[in-house]
Amino acid sequence: MNRYPVICRLQGFTLLEVLIALAILAIVMVSAIKITADNIKNLWYLENKTLASIIASNHAVQLHMVKEKPEKQEGWDQMAGRRWFWQIQRRASNLSGLWRYRIDVSLEGEKEAYFSLISDVNKDG
Repeated sequence: MNRYPVICRLQGFTLLEVLIALAILAIVMVSAIKITADNIKNLWYLENKTLASIIASNHAVQLHMVKEKPEKQEGWDQMAGRRWFWQIQRRASNLSGLWRYRIDVSLEGEKEAYFSLISDVNKDG
C-alpha cells in the first residue's frame, strides 16, 4: 500500500487568466461592432446612390421623350420612403443638333448630390 495519500487537485483558471481572456474578448467585440457599423454606413450610401441614379435616369428618359426641351427644371420625387430633390440644367453641346443636360439628384436635407448624370438630347425632340 501507498503510504502517501493521493491528493486530487483540480486545475482551473486563475483570476488573471480570466481577466486577460475577457479583455481579448472585449477588444474583438468592439472591432466586430465597428466593422458592422461601417458596413451599414456603406450600405446606406450605396443604396442612396443607386436610388439617385434611378431618378436621374428616369428624368433623362423624360427629356428624350418631350418635345419642349426646358432650359432649367427642378422638383421633388418620392422613392423608397425618401424625398429626393432633382435639378436639370441645359448646356451647349459640342455636337450639333444636341443639347447637353446635367441632372443632379440629392437627398432631402443634404446639399451634396448623390448622383449626377450628363445626357445629350436631340434638340428637335
